[in-house]
Amino acid sequence: MKYGFIGLGNMASAIIEGMISSGRFSDDQILGFNRSEGKTQKLKETVGLIPCASAAEAATQADVIVLAVKPQMMGGVMEEIARVVGTDKKVISIAAGLPTAWYEERLPKGVSVVRVMPNINAKVKAAVTAVCGGSCASEEDIQTALGIFETIGKAYRMEEKMFSGFGAIGGASGAFVYLYIDALADAGVRAGFPRPLAVELATQTVLGSARLVEETGEHPIALMNQVCSPAGTTIEGVMTLKKRGFEAAVQDGIEAIIRRDQELSKG
Repeated sequence: MKYGFIGLGNMASAIIEGMISSGRFSDDQILGFNRSEGKTQKLKETVGLIPCASAAEAATQADVIVLAVKPQMMGGVMEEIARVVGTDKKVISIAAGLPTAWYEERLPKGVSVVRVMPNINAKVKAAVTAVCGGSCASEEDIQTALGIFETIGKAYRMEEKMFSGFGAIGGASGAFVYLYIDALADAGVRAGFPRPLAVELATQTVLGSARLVEETGEHPIALMNQVCSPAGTTIEGVMTLKKRGFEAAVQDGIEAIIRRDQELSKG
């Protein structure tokens, strides 16, 4: 089976590198096209990508077509590839905001479409990815997509109606984490640490805390309670954050992301 990527930006590159490094896919199975030849050439040199001269060529040669261009460019790509895509091919899109029905309207009747939403952590093979099939996607088609995206982290099958929520919690909320790390680092600098050390301390603490939740299976609040000694220092900090609306601010931020995503999806 051959996999053709149309668009070779940062996310597509991370996916391709994950596929190759997993040992489950060989370089002669992966081909791609990008408007910028530099990105194509780089992937040819680093992972053995087979270059294509156009989106139509990539779609023609591939059994699985991965659409990895920006949403505003997708209309033009669909016009180019629709004439060469038949029901013998699977189409996977990682573009934000475009539902499976949008693709099905622009492709020949019966073509399988799978919508996928990975996040930036694909760069370090620690992504979380949502996967859902369109009206013509079979179980095999969905398993094909899961097999690709499990090479860059964890992939979760879910209904398409949950994609806005997933995009907020599994995707955009990463920006909240970066903001939190930066805030911790600022506090570290204020306490007297050099900024590089403050950033490292904050990053490792966040990383270790997340790992503890994952590996122990304990509720985050149960772990927090283990850190908060009676009349101790940590509970003072926790209560201050609660008074300042820390939890409500995070939840309001997630709701704002979901609301904006739904606005954009409606055009």
